[in-house]
Amino acid sequence: MSIEARFINTVNPIEVRLFLKDYLNRKLEVAGRSSCEDLAEDCDLLLSGMIDSIGLLELVEALREFSGRDIDFEILDPEEMTVVGPLCRFISEQMSKGN
Repeated sequence: MSIEARFINTVNPIEVRLFLKDYLNRKLEVAGRSSCEDLAEDCDLLLSGMIDSIGLLELVEALREFSGRDIDFEILDPEEMTVVGPLCRFISEQMSKGN
């Protein structure tokens, strides 16, 4: 379990978005691409080119590590899985369950 996950029981969607922005900026920097200034609520990470299909798998794992639990992404509408707003709300809701 990561240090962040041990101390965070619940987070709001804004905190998930901050994690997501930091995660994406680190990935973009490693790839030699410019960082994202802001993540709009309706930004589709896949369609915008911020991540590809392998990047999506890596993002899912990073979100699981961030949350400190196994998140069942199968219950999330596939159309919303790569859209910032719905994804952040989903992760926040999943982290709130069982506390």
